[in-house]
Amino acid sequence: MSEYDLVIRGGTIVDGTGIPRYRADLAVKAGKIAKISGKIRPGGAKEIDASGCMVAPGAIDLHTHYDAQLNWDPYASLSGWFGVTSLTIGECGFGFAPTRPEDRELNMRMMNRIEAIPLESMRQGMRWDWETFPEYLDSLERQGLGVNVGALLPFSPLRGYVLGMVPARERTSVTQAELNQMRQICYEAMQAGAFGFSFNKNMEDRPEDGSFLPSHVASNEEYMALAEVLGQFGVGHMGLTLGFGLTTAQHDSVLALSKEMMRVSGRPFGLLDIETDPAWTQSCRDEGLPLVFQQLSTSEGLQFKLAEFNMFDYMPSWVQPLVGSVEERAAKLRDPDTREAMKRDVETWPNSRTDWRRVRVLEVVHERNQDYEGVTIQELAEMTGKHPVDAFLDLALDEELETEYLIPPRNTPEELATRERSLVDPYTHVSVSDGGAHTRFNTNSTWPVYWLSFWIRDREIMSLEQAHYKISALPAWLTDFKNRGTLRPGNWADIIVYNLEELGFVYDRPIFANDFPGGERRFIQKATGLRYTMVNGTVTFEENNCTGALPGHLLRSCDMVD
Repeated sequence: MSEYDLVIRGGTIVDGTGIPRYRADLAVKAGKIAKISGKIRPGGAKEIDASGCMVAPGAIDLHTHYDAQLNWDPYASLSGWFGVTSLTIGECGFGFAPTRPEDRELNMRMMNRIEAIPLESMRQGMRWDWETFPEYLDSLERQGLGVNVGALLPFSPLRGYVLGMVPARERTSVTQAELNQMRQICYEAMQAGAFGFSFNKNMEDRPEDGSFLPSHVASNEEYMALAEVLGQFGVGHMGLTLGFGLTTAQHDSVLALSKEMMRVSGRPFGLLDIETDPAWTQSCRDEGLPLVFQQLSTSEGLQFKLAEFNMFDYMPSWVQPLVGSVEERAAKLRDPDTREAMKRDVETWPNSRTDWRRVRVLEVVHERNQDYEGVTIQELAEMTGKHPVDAFLDLALDEELETEYLIPPRNTPEELATRERSLVDPYTHVSVSDGGAHTRFNTNSTWPVYWLSFWIRDREIMSLEQAHYKISALPAWLTDFKNRGTLRPGNWADIIVYNLEELGFVYDRPIFANDFPGGERRFIQKATGLRYTMVNGTVTFEENNCTGALPGHLLRSCDMVD
């Protein structure tokens, strides 16, 4: 019998702790790292030649929406294709557990609207062999996984389970009995292995009817109650998505709530925000509160068509015109009063998504509009003698809302410098993909390769050792993924082997694949230079070839406490 199951030979170890890289062999036994040494003698184990390559911990993705996709895709692609070996689901307060049978369709429609997960794929691909959160975890564990998965308890389905999904979007308070039930569900979720909970105050995120999310209207006492429960367990974290569409007073109120939640729970708080007051951030630091910011490292822009796009919902007068079927949307977008309100909102809520000097016509449907391909909306307005909003909408309406538009990536020197300052901040984690969501708009799940190639190899914003700490050890600490995130003997063997100079992408631009249930299309991309991906010591990908192995674990926080 072999002493080891696998030996990775001749690679350069970047172990995730931040210590300098070194040349060594690495041996795996029973899914864990058994030895790291300058020379490990042959012993009949399977061997991988890592000469000229880096051997590093797999990336940990802390912001995904694979809650539905894992039902039919155990590798959580694109993340599993790009070196992610562990991830969390249940982010932004969204998910599918707990969900009563009568609310399943409404919950899927909500996720279709907000996260642009194809509705037909969910209808065909989800097993729905659960109702409660613990039952959902058991369902994932039974099916087999190609990556390690930890789950947060999502707030909106939790509130919907207690109040009913429709009342949960409308009622601004709960009774004491309902509050106690929310506490109990959170307690049971943590007992079953949740890694905390998440919620959403981003007004850009609206359900299928354009109304509010349960998390938008919930009272502060509900969030404080869950924070108190989390504090009882001493494990896990809280996640908040706080983006567009709030007034200054509303934004400040949510930040004040967040600080109280950190105080009560004593647990890390992962904040995804667009603009946070530096004075508030410093006050958290001065108080020693465990605040960590989430920062997207990729810069892809957005490709979309108005037949299905929802990411203008931060502007109140754009919500209802972009709700409903194509025919319903078209009728509302032709209304003159609606147009005027939409124009005012562009001025009131300035954003790069409506910077008409940058937004472009990517692809038209009809030959008669061929001259408009490639032009900005500002140029389109000048060509047609119209207001930019009218030019933008009229072209789409002429093509049954199927015109493809592009919001380019923000890659000016000034924009890159601003992002770099956030990326190097020690209180910022970059393990953010939105994976499983917006699958027709972008491919941000490529972030581990983009991070290592663009930001580290090409721009050298930090050392390679620091970079791997940032995408493995730091998120493992934040989530309490025990014995993961670093390459040390005794830790789980979640490993990537890659050639740094060859890291990149197969396609110049993402391409469409019709590989979701129901033949639904999504954007995909593939990596170059990523030689092997290993989850718990088993190879899941050789280059871009899936081995078919399902060595992933359903991670449970209750197993992380000694």
